[in-house]
Formats: sequence, C-alpha cells, structure tokens
Amino acid sequence: MKVSWYETRKCWRVLVPPSDSDTGRRIARHFLRKEDAEKFIAAHRKTGSVALADLSLEERHVLGLIRQAEDYSPKLLLNVWHQYQQEKQSAGRRGPELTVSEVAAKFYERQVREKRSKRTLMDDRVRLRRFTESLGRMSATNCSSSDIVAYLESIPPGTNRRSHYKALKKLWRWAYQLGYVDAEPMARMRPMDPWGANVDFLSVPLYSRILRVVQGQEEPSEGVPATLDYKDWLPYFVLGGLAGLRTCEMVRSAPDDPVLTWEDILWNEKLIHVRHEVAKQTRARDRKRYVPLEPAAAEILRPLTGAGPIMTMCENHFYICRRELAGLMKIKLPDNCLRNSYATYAQTFRSLGDVAKAMGDREETIRRFYVQTLKPDTGRNWFYPLAQDGKKNGHGNGGALSTAA
Repeated sequence: MKVSWYETRKCWRVLVPPSDSDTGRRIARHFLRKEDAEKFIAAHRKTGSVALADLSLEERHVLGLIRQAEDYSPKLLLNVWHQYQQEKQSAGRRGPELTVSEVAAKFYERQVREKRSKRTLMDDRVRLRRFTESLGRMSATNCSSSDIVAYLESIPPGTNRRSHYKALKKLWRWAYQLGYVDAEPMARMRPMDPWGANVDFLSVPLYSRILRVVQGQEEPSEGVPATLDYKDWLPYFVLGGLAGLRTCEMVRSAPDDPVLTWEDILWNEKLIHVRHEVAKQTRARDRKRYVPLEPAAAEILRPLTGAGPIMTMCENHFYICRRELAGLMKIKLPDNCLRNSYATYAQTFRSLGDVAKAMGDREETIRRFYVQTLKPDTGRNWFYPLAQDGKKNGHGNGGALSTAA
C-alpha cells in the first residue's frame, strides 16, 4: 500500500488490496493530509485490520478504558451496542417520553374500553392511584425493578400487597407490549406473598342464631331487644350459607350491576339459576350455573317472594349494616364465611365435583381455598339450620367459629 494524490476529489488516497482488507475486496481510504494517510498505513501494518487502523486516538483511549473492567468481554460490548440501537428505535416509535402517571392513566383508560368488571376497575384504580402517588413523576422508561420492589416493600405483607403486585404486573406488561417502555421491569419479578386464604367457617348453632336474629325471633345479645331492622338481609344469609352464592352475585356494587332476582329461583325445579351476566366474571365462555335449592332455603324464602332483585341495597350500605349486625350480636363475620361454610359442610356428604359445580369454581380451587376436612356426613346439620338449632342429626361442629367475638 502507498499514498497517492487523488485529483478527482483533491485529497490523498490509500488503496488497500483485497489480500489485506477485512472483506476480501479492495478498499479505498481518503485523507485531507498526507501525514494522516501515512499513519493509516502504519496502523494497518501493525494491526493487520482496516477497521482497527480506522480508529482514532480518542476511540483507542475509550476502548482501552473499557477493557480494564473485570467483566469486560467483546460480546458484552457488542450486546450493549445492540441494546442501545433497540432503545433508539423504540424511542423513535414511542414518541414523547411519558411519566409513570401518564402510562398508568392510559392503562386504566384501556381497562375501561375493554369493559372490565366494575370490581376489577375499582381494584385497579385504587392500587394504581397509590402507586402513582409514590412514583408517578418518574419517567416510565427509567422506572426499574428496584423502584417497584422498594414500593411493594412499603406495603405490609399479605394479600393486599399481592393484589398490588398483580395490578402492577398487568400495567407493565401492557406498557411494554405497546412500546411505552423498552423493557418490562417486572418480567423476572416474583410475588412476595402467596394469595391469602380465608378459610373461616361458621358453626351450625351460630348460623342458626344469625337467622333467628335477622328474623327478629331472638335478641342479638343480652340486653339488646329483638329487632326487624335487618330482615332484608335474610335472603343474603340464606343464599350465601345454603347455596354458596357469592356476595357480588347478590349485592350490586353499582346501580346497573346485574344481580340475582326472585325470578331466578326456580321453585318447581328446586334450582337457583345464576345467569351468565350475574356470575363472577371469568374467562369461561358460559358462566351460568344452576345451584340446588335446599329445602330449608325454599322454606325460608318462599314467603318473601317478590319481583326484581332479591337484595335491593348497594354494596357500601350492605357492608355497613353487616358490621352493625355483627357488633350487635358481638360476633365475628369474616369475609366469605358463608361460602366457606357451604363448601366445608357440603363436601362431607357430596362429591367435590358437585360442590364445585354449584359454587361455580374448579375442584382444585374449592379444595385449596374453601374446604376444611370434617368427618363424613357431619355437614348435613348445616342445611337444616332452624331444625332444633341445627342439631337435626346430633352431630357436632368442631373447628367452626363460635358465637364469641
């Protein structure tokens, strides 16, 4: 190789023959000064590479500095460059950079458009609001897994933190899929807590007492006169305890929520029809189910038959009055205790498949979250709550919640 004047471009040129080039083809390099061309030839002779000979002094210093790192490798350097190129392309597609609050707002709008259930929307809204209060001003692309872990650790351990994890997992997966962030910060993150399982169930005497108190047949507690103020809650306690229905299937959280109506009780067929739109929203194509109408439930509810929704109050008012009743009776009414009781007692004399079908759940779910192991046939008393205080067959109720608060 030698330096020659290139008249056409008014510069100095070096022609690298195919035998000395990195590509096996002749390569031309052009320089404004002859000294630079000669330095290129000297560097090529020293390194044997056109690409290395092209490196400037500054580039050599930078590479030398990078190579001093303990974990340096050529592959690592190449991967970093590829990542930079991907981020650059993503930024071009993404447009203006968004904050965490802006991404969360867009995600919630999407949930509304997708017509998620009102309960899901409420849960997402509450948890996203708390998250954005903490990290909302941060750029979404700069929000790292460590930031999210620190936020989750600020929440006490338990089911609530697990629910926050679930909401944030949905948010960041969606943000990544739409290109709002270059990487999903929660992709490799695992939940800090298992789902909590409230497995408390009621004793038969306590359930019988609740039904009598609600009907005004017994004092809520010593010194408190009997009252009919809670008579409208009788169908809830009957259908929850003797049919295993969910609260959301009986009590509306919004004025237009579909709930169980008197017309859904098929008296002649001895069935309760839980319509598709009433049942808890799942991915199932058809969520409707038919629940056996127990003789005791029919006996209590038949005189109350009307038209329209069985439970007319809204969810907020319902829970306020539920707490008031528990306070008057000086008892505890844990969440889901009626449904837990139905599953626990029914499985002692019915197959797990029949119980799961009536409750609208999978057998694994019933076994995991609802069922407490009792002796065979001991659960029959539960389904005759007003017959001799629930002692129709003389069986006990060990392990259930008693009357004391």
